[in-house]
Amino acid sequence: MSDASDEGRGERLIAVRDSKDPDGPKLFFSVSAWKDFLDRIKAGKHELPEDMREELDERFVV
Repeated sequence: MSDASDEGRGERLIAVRDSKDPDGPKLFFSVSAWKDFLDRIKAGKHELPEDMREELDERFVV
């Protein structure tokens, strides 16, 4: 995950890629969409092992 900035609008975007394929495609999320997605994972609305949910605060902070 990394931040990307659209120079023209100054909008912050979150870029997400597969760490095993660093040159592969990236998905871009607005900051609010990324936060909403993480909140849904933490709330258990997407399947993810509990121990991985607990690590979200440490690994995917915006």
